[in-house]
Amino acid sequence: MENGLYLGVDGGRSGTRCVVITKEGEIVGRGRGERVDFVLAPGGRDRLRRTLLSTLEGTGLEEYKFQGAFLGLSGVVPGGELEQAVREVCADLFTAEVLEIDMDAVAAWAGALQLQPGIVLIAGSGSIALGVNEKRQRARAGGWGYLFGDEGGGFGIARDGLRRVLASQDAGEPEGSLAALYTRFFRRSPEELARDFYAGEVSRDALAAITAEIAKLAGEGDAAARELFQEAGRSLALLVQAVGRRLRWPGKTITWSPVGGVFRAQGLILEPLKESLAEDPKKSFELVPPKFPPAVGAALLALERAEGGVDPRIFPPLAEQLTKLNL
Repeated sequence: MENGLYLGVDGGRSGTRCVVITKEGEIVGRGRGERVDFVLAPGGRDRLRRTLLSTLEGTGLEEYKFQGAFLGLSGVVPGGELEQAVREVCADLFTAEVLEIDMDAVAAWAGALQLQPGIVLIAGSGSIALGVNEKRQRARAGGWGYLFGDEGGGFGIARDGLRRVLASQDAGEPEGSLAALYTRFFRRSPEELARDFYAGEVSRDALAAITAEIAKLAGEGDAAARELFQEAGRSLALLVQAVGRRLRWPGKTITWSPVGGVFRAQGLILEPLKESLAEDPKKSFELVPPKFPPAVGAALLALERAEGGVDPRIFPPLAEQLTKLNL
């Protein structure tokens, strides 16, 4: 099979997106679907099959045959039971001469840094940092989920804010603007919100949704809200530093790129993050804006793995198309 099409899929808690490109970097199809979560849970394979099929249908392609395909999915560990389950689902939906399945952070790195060495820091609902050096050795920090991690992610900020509100109420302190925000946003008291979260009546994604409103409150000068983002920035800096220490780099300066919805808060989260990184005594960290979204990163990985490399001359026209498509 030689049709010169390369499929990239990025699937996580925020939804699933795919991009199909040619070797020359032309985007010939794109689609989106529901989130990918708990594939090995009862009914998980069927949900993944429906999600991938609807995502592929959005590309408008008449047949799903690819020279290469790369799926970056949340929670995947290469070589494990989950990867095998995903491969079996994919076999029912499309054919690919080369198929690779890995964690979604790898696709985010490939897109943000155009396959070049560096660290991608992802802060969406959760948080994780992934580094890839010039030898393609990898290291990660974070990504341990809402019980054991997620510091600096959308859920972590919302969780820490609620914890602060509840602690203030326990101490008998007057209700502040942060407590009022939680009450107004969720239409229930902070005590009721905590109880309903444990009861499963408020989901993790629903709780994380307040983080954007906390950012607005912080932007208005609220001290408690600003402290939450300062703490989040410092927590995220620790992830970048941890990855920086675990890999060998050719020089003292390490490139890193921020990806994810939390960074829509811009300076609120980036300034404390950069300040913390600047205090590192051994390494210098250089921020670069992400070049391409994760789904494009996945497509670039599909092309690279199938063809043995990617011609960097495709990057400018690819970026121009993404701008026109508002991606």
